[in-house]
Amino acid sequence: MTIVSVALGITLIALAARDVFDTLFHPHGRGVVSEALARGSWGLMKRVGGGRPRLRRLAGPVAFSLVVLSWVALVVVGGALIILPYLPERFAIAAELGADEVTGPLGAAYASFVNLTSLGFGDVVARDDLLRLLGPVQAIIGLAILTASISWILSIYRVLGDYRALALETGLLRESERSTGRSLMGLPSESAARIISGLTSRIIVVRGDFLDFPITYYFCARDDAGNLPHAISGLISVVEAVRGADSAPAVALEAERLTLAIEELIATVDDEFLGGRGASVEETLDRWRRDHPRAAR
Repeated sequence: MTIVSVALGITLIALAARDVFDTLFHPHGRGVVSEALARGSWGLMKRVGGGRPRLRRLAGPVAFSLVVLSWVALVVVGGALIILPYLPERFAIAAELGADEVTGPLGAAYASFVNLTSLGFGDVVARDDLLRLLGPVQAIIGLAILTASISWILSIYRVLGDYRALALETGLLRESERSTGRSLMGLPSESAARIISGLTSRIIVVRGDFLDFPITYYFCARDDAGNLPHAISGLISVVEAVRGADSAPAVALEAERLTLAIEELIATVDDEFLGGRGASVEETLDRWRRDHPRAAR
């Protein structure tokens, strides 16, 4: 029984460490636990919220919180399973507590949580060398989880800023065309090509962000101006107008690059978040828009 408990505890701690690594440091950020929790919270918010965007906007923050809490829980439970078979015989327990008061699963969980948070109360101390090493190891993991969580949330909001910037830039471009009655084709070819090239670069960055930080898909925009899938629809309209006109070679080339970048982005969204059903670009984009409805609805 002792061997099983210790082995299971080590496995849970290793699972937490691996999930942190895969989520934050692996090239495509696919932790098993974090991915399952993010998808689960997103599905729950969609079912509970229906067509109400306000509830869907909770999915991202809820997913982030659940993932971090799951890492903490895995390490605490894993440490408790390692400690449990040896408590209280192989631990020095403060007289104020009494050996009878620090026993069983709750006592082991208490000792494990103190280790993780590196509080160092000194009221429950291991007597054996190997058990004493568990405290520093859990403390290091606890600090790593704290640091990783802060780094992760900063990265997430940087990515969300990129999404919003692309959506706003596209919206301003379309609004300026409507207000002035002029389009990109009314600009010198060098200027039009430069604008389209900048939009292509932003699309490429967004696609990479979806691969590196997949949890960002589950953060919904607070307003229509920052709603990325609806902005992509507008961007497609702009580039189709450019491709349909008698464009200069440089403009036509940049418009084709932008079209390919948009198609790759939409294909990535389909593969990673919409089930990879192999639908057309229009159908996939429509499903993406339904996942992230306008705030006014």
